Amino acid sequence: MAAVREHPDELRADLQRFYGIDLDHAMNGEHTAGHIASLVVCLPSDAALFRTINPDAAWTLQSVLLAAIFNNLTGLIYGMSDKRKRGSKPKRIGPSWMVNQDKRKLDARPMSITELMAELSKPRR
Repeated sequence: MAAVREHPDELRADLQRFYGIDLDHAMNGEHTAGHIASLVVCLPSDAALFRTINPDAAWTLQSVLLAAIFNNLTGLIYGMSDKRKRGSKPKRIGPSWMVNQDKRKLDARPMSITELMAELSKPRR
């Protein structure tokens, strides 16, 4: 795992934070390499090692949901305000995939009941 070699300080902090293991003591034979490797593989998603590799890892499910609520609420307020008095469009918050979300509208059209039934009766994969 190249990330472990590239970010030893984050690994050291995560082992101490989550498992109470001092990496220096572990290297002196208190823990086997296999034991440490098993712990590294099972680090939680908000570990410093993962946040260093991918900043979006810091966004937990709860914070993503709150960001979605915030983005939708500010968008609603912006959309309902007077066009002459409102300022610039509010900036989105959240992980990069949420902030940089494609702004284009989907090409959606309503289906008739017969079209819907035909679509639902197709074989599923």
